[in-house]
Amino acid sequence: MTLQHQTPREPEQLRKLFIGGLSFETTDESLRAHFEQWGTLTDCVVMRDPNTKRSRGFGFVTYSSGNEVDAAMDARPHKVDGRAVEPKRAVSREDSSRPGAHSTVKKIFVGGIKEDTDEEHLREYFCQFGKIEEVNIMTEKNSDKRRGFAFITFDDHDSVDRIVIQKYHTVNGHNCEVRKALSREEMNRVAEEEEEVVAAAVVETLVGEEVDMEVDMVEEEEVMVEVMDIMAMEEMVAMVEVDQVMVVTVVMEVAVAVAAMATREVDMAVAVVAAAAMTTSTMVVEATSEVSLFNRSGYFIGM
Repeated sequence: MTLQHQTPREPEQLRKLFIGGLSFETTDESLRAHFEQWGTLTDCVVMRDPNTKRSRGFGFVTYSSGNEVDAAMDARPHKVDGRAVEPKRAVSREDSSRPGAHSTVKKIFVGGIKEDTDEEHLREYFCQFGKIEEVNIMTEKNSDKRRGFAFITFDDHDSVDRIVIQKYHTVNGHNCEVRKALSREEMNRVAEEEEEVVAAAVVETLVGEEVDMEVDMVEEEEVMVEVMDIMAMEEMVAMVEVDQVMVVTVVMEVAVAVAAMATREVDMAVAVVAAAAMTTSTMVVEATSEVSLFNRSGYFIGM
């Protein structure tokens, strides 16, 4: 018996597309019929509400290879059941919780650039992912000394999505870390979305479906989720170049809210303190005239 050699498949993350803007009439079958024109699908699903079974307006298709994903993206725009849809490379579960993970941007941050790496090295490497519009290697304000990072702008957001899925890249013999670069406006929008999530979690915990104020019955896991959500807001301003007193104020206010939740002494006053901390975080970002490298939650702010 001869054993047939099979080439290992690429990771699913490199073969999967998110399809947004689906018609409520679109089914698994009609979604498959459209996207299998560009390759063999190993999976295809329209996401539905578990109770009503109504379409949630988006789905996923998974190809057998990354090249087929590239072919489908090159064939944009797409229409399914007469409706224009938005395909994007799927974000991993690990990255999906990070602020800005689902943002559509055309700029990347490249960190870990060495002194012997210049613009041509960056262009030569990253041009394989798409057409480059601009390369900006950052330097110190009052000198030409390089700061070890750069921003690269492409003409298509898909180039950025392809790059960040890989995360680590080797440029001119050196390993570089690449992330999406968010503009100041995008960072503010992300912060607002995070505030809404945190506020909803606090209200749900305090009020509950039956407006039950017995917070002592909240499970420890739920309390920890709230703590981590509030701490995420502190991370949003971790690397912003603002007055240290302002940062300390934000950290202290967040710490008060975290301590209160950790001891389960949660009441409406805690919700007010948490909201105040989140508002202060947003004000710090908005009040900053110059933004530094990146925040610890993993996303970089464009210059």
